[in-house]
Amino acid sequence: MHRHDLLSLDVTGRPAPYATAHEASWKRLVREAIAGSGVQAQAGARFSVRLEFRLPAPRNANEVWDLDNLVKPTLDAMEGVFGLRQWQGPAQAADDRVDHIEARKREVREGEKPGARIDVWALVEGPE
Repeated sequence: MHRHDLLSLDVTGRPAPYATAHEASWKRLVREAIAGSGVQAQAGARFSVRLEFRLPAPRNANEVWDLDNLVKPTLDAMEGVFGLRQWQGPAQAADDRVDHIEARKREVREGEKPGARIDVWALVEGPE
């Protein structure tokens, strides 16, 4: 199996963890960046995803940045890449077809803005 480059983009904005007040605005930013990239949803493909979150310093002691909780809303907003899950419930990104995830978080560096770098590859069977 090998990887075929599919998408590389930068989302600028404050990443939001799953089940927080800012989750919807983060998902909107991710969707807008994907829509502006020109990528088409890849129905039936399998995926590898790399995420690098650039985080601002916490505003208070309760603002924590659990990496797994940053990944979930980001993948959930990527139906523009993954297509939609085939099931009877409400529309959801087909992130069940993500077979590999590499994720990291770090504080923003001087001159950077909060956000995330998102790289996606389609996983392809057979020789390169």
